Amino acid sequence: MEQLKKYLTDSSVHQALLLIDLTEKGAPDHAVRLLLNEVLDGLKEKGWPQAQLQSGPRIVSAEENYGLLGYDSAEITLGSAHTRWVDECSLLRTQTTSQIPRALQRAAHIRQPGQMILLAAPGITFRRDSRDRWHCAEPHQMDIWVLGEPELATHEQLLRLVSDILASAVPDKPWICSDSPHHYTEGGIEVNVLNDGAPVEVLECGRIARSLLERLQIDPLRHGGLALGMGLDRLTMLRKGIPDIRLLRDQNVRVQAQMHDLNPWSAVSRLPSIARDISLAVTPGVSEEVLTERMLQAAGECSDWIEEMEVKGRWQFSDLPVQAIDRLGLLPGQENVLLRVVLRDCSRSITTAEANALYSKIQSALHEGAPGAGYRMDRPNV
Repeated sequence: MEQLKKYLTDSSVHQALLLIDLTEKGAPDHAVRLLLNEVLDGLKEKGWPQAQLQSGPRIVSAEENYGLLGYDSAEITLGSAHTRWVDECSLLRTQTTSQIPRALQRAAHIRQPGQMILLAAPGITFRRDSRDRWHCAEPHQMDIWVLGEPELATHEQLLRLVSDILASAVPDKPWICSDSPHHYTEGGIEVNVLNDGAPVEVLECGRIARSLLERLQIDPLRHGGLALGMGLDRLTMLRKGIPDIRLLRDQNVRVQAQMHDLNPWSAVSRLPSIARDISLAVTPGVSEEVLTERMLQAAGECSDWIEEMEVKGRWQFSDLPVQAIDRLGLLPGQENVLLRVVLRDCSRSITTAEANALYSKIQSALHEGAPGAGYRMDRPNV
């Protein structure tokens, strides 16, 4: 079922445009930018072309972000559950791949026989996403596309590109891959780096699809190549051993001092966390991403305290006893969702009173049942 679009407020758009992009040149450069530079330098050393850097606006058209790449307009990805719409036709880009179609057309126009052109598009992106130590709503990505002769588009060359990138980004860390189809590639794969034996997804890639080339009016008999998109935040965390994605932006002096190199992370004291379960009456099927966004909006300036949010369970109206329905204020047609919300500030301890106040704000903002109803289920600290 097609979802109705929900548009951002002018204030939310303004905040998104002001947010610092860690891939951009700074004084000094952030570790995220240092890592992407190492990747591009490493590719050149291994015989790939000098990267042609692509930059573009944070607000893009739906055609650039989705249409040209082959997404169907009815797909859920286009719904408000995942996309931050600015207006009917434009959005905050969800992927740096939005910069690629026009760049690919320009590259095909100037490419000479036998020549390879490497396009690199780094930057901040905007999602409605889950919240844990590996996820945030404004991740940094980099697309790397290599355009050359049709013979370049092979699985062997794709694995060579992946291997060369990871050798620079996370040297000595093992990785595995699995099939993962994409709209604009053929033979797509997902690549996970093994971190202490646990897989962490870091990139997806494939051969540039013939359908994409034809849609962009690029002759597939003359051009072919490889398409790859990587998560720069996660690769930086894996490279340095950073335990929480929020630390990349944390303003604590001891944290910031470590964010301008790629040296191993030196642990900053992990303050105690506070965890609570919040039981809510909500619209059936509301996604974890939408619940996360509402939670962060309700938290306001305290949103950085939220380390993780997990949906622990869902129950339909008919599954619950009358006493629970009355206590929740659950209305007919609604469902009960139980959220585990973990708080931990990177710089200081959160007091019990502060935590209780924040949990109360979250409960009030997310509760859709009878006014004044609803309750929290307290849990001990973890």
